[in-house]
Amino acid sequence: MSTSRIPLARPRLGDEELQALHRTVRSGVLSRGEALLGFEADLAGLAGTRSAVGVNSGTSALQIALEALDVGPGDEVITVSYTFIGTLNAIARTGAEPVLVDVAPDTLNIDPDRMAEAVTERTRAVLVVHLFGRPAPMDAIRAIAEPAGLAIVEDACEAIGATWRGRPVGGLGDAGTFGFYPNKPIATGEGGVITLNDAGLDTRCRQLRNQGLDPASGTRHPTRPGLSARLSELQAAVGQAQVRRLPESLNDRARAAERYLERLAGQPGLELPSPAAPRTTISWFTFPVRVPDRAARDRVRAGLAERGIETGIYFEPAHRLAPYDRTAPRYALPVTESIGDRGLALPLYPDLAEDDQDRVCEALRAAL
Repeated sequence: MSTSRIPLARPRLGDEELQALHRTVRSGVLSRGEALLGFEADLAGLAGTRSAVGVNSGTSALQIALEALDVGPGDEVITVSYTFIGTLNAIARTGAEPVLVDVAPDTLNIDPDRMAEAVTERTRAVLVVHLFGRPAPMDAIRAIAEPAGLAIVEDACEAIGATWRGRPVGGLGDAGTFGFYPNKPIATGEGGVITLNDAGLDTRCRQLRNQGLDPASGTRHPTRPGLSARLSELQAAVGQAQVRRLPESLNDRARAAERYLERLAGQPGLELPSPAAPRTTISWFTFPVRVPDRAARDRVRAGLAERGIETGIYFEPAHRLAPYDRTAPRYALPVTESIGDRGLALPLYPDLAEDDQDRVCEALRAAL
């Protein structure tokens, strides 16, 4: 059995990415070229949308999508605290106020009942996080949002390839977003994309990612200052190679998740992820488990670290982190508080070897 270090995440990269980089460098075009157009078309295809706009990160994708939907100062955006802090940062950078609601205890996604309670006359949008690659309950969310005239933005940064009722995430609201950090199934180093069905919204996103100006149409956003948030040709070229290997990568991630579920079933002191909802598929971003309490989590993390196994805390609730910890949340967050103390992520990536998974499971059982 291997004794090498087991990281929490590792991208699958190979000759295809090297060749893509070589072609791009030789072309002399490093920004706004054919690779970006091709990658945007690929991502629109994956999300089932009419278009996609490449940007420099998933957080930028969220901010630009919200601003293109005219979310700004005085508005409220409903989302969850149990998420990566970039979700809240994107809302705050628009000038709007993040309104945090609790998650469902089985899926850890937004609880539609709690979402409904949070709608006010100032609510402009709901930012739905498909946490850990598990689609949120979009039917229930849309049933609340659409009568109230709320925009729906999907934070699908962890969920590329996941489907809800047979439809891919990223195309289930007004705008979808994906991220391509190295722990993601598509890894370009940095980068993100906005997926869209509305032509006017597409133009506004292209304006906002490029200092307010869309070079293709020659139009400038009339009210919003833009960002320098373009996705480079080098990243887009790597992304195209990653798209081609995505089905295999997702299958290998799913097999690794199934092995964890089999090997850890019935383990005392451990809660495993819930099964996927009917007609829904999970895109396994990581493998989230729950232990009894924060002390147990610290003990487990230390025990696995001694054996060269990296784990992660996904996530410390955002309302506990600066700058969002200055006031108590408007609504009670009992599930978020509990999961925030007990949640733990185990290593998961497409090339995770079975004997390394056995090491993880053995170390986890010993620590528990």
